[in-house]
Amino acid sequence: MKIADSVRKCIDDLALGELESSILHACNAVDGTAKKIYPKLGSNARFTRFLRENYAILGPMAAPVFDLHKTYFPVTVQRPKAPGGKPDIADVIYGIHRCCHGHGDELPDGFSLIPDLAGPIRLTRIAVAQGQVRLSDRILPGLLAVVVLSPANKNQSDSRLNDYWLGYSDKARMFINDWWGRAADFPAIVALDPIPDLRGLDLTNLGSSLPPHNISLDRNADSLLGKLLDQIEE
Repeated sequence: MKIADSVRKCIDDLALGELESSILHACNAVDGTAKKIYPKLGSNARFTRFLRENYAILGPMAAPVFDLHKTYFPVTVQRPKAPGGKPDIADVIYGIHRCCHGHGDELPDGFSLIPDLAGPIRLTRIAVAQGQVRLSDRILPGLLAVVVLSPANKNQSDSRLNDYWLGYSDKARMFINDWWGRAADFPAIVALDPIPDLRGLDLTNLGSSLPPHNISLDRNADSLLGKLLDQIEE
């Protein structure tokens, strides 16, 4: 399937509320793009490397107060690729969502996406417990932005995507056929609604004795993150 088709199907399924099939198409688009850039790498290595090299796009779109390079989750995935061996968000997306949906397996309990896109613009939730991470469905436009903006896809324009767009906060609409390959222009979009100084969270220390944490992320979430860090470190 062409990458433009995967992008379109991801958005179509998202509009229908079909989040699992939507993230399957998003992951296919990520993997197809990564294969163009790293043709000699295996699926896991190229997929996660491509995402990590684009955290400057994925972060503002999907997790606007986490430093994704320094945030790790209390889950087990096969062969995590993040430095230090602790699974980061790229490992979670590949090891859980990409592998389960790609192999036709059911998504494990505790990993379904949280429906935030229909709610307030600035609200992004992540639910974390030992062995479980529920990402916001904002991860879907985040993954698509990484794909669409990649210079490797600069020739992917498709007339069927003429009216399709990705939004950043409530400040910008990036019409997909106008934004293929334009990663260098994305910082100007983020500047329209700047994100705060980012912090990393090592949630691998959460421990089974602590209850699940529902983390609500917005531009004023710094105090919440501080309280969460204090509880984890106790």
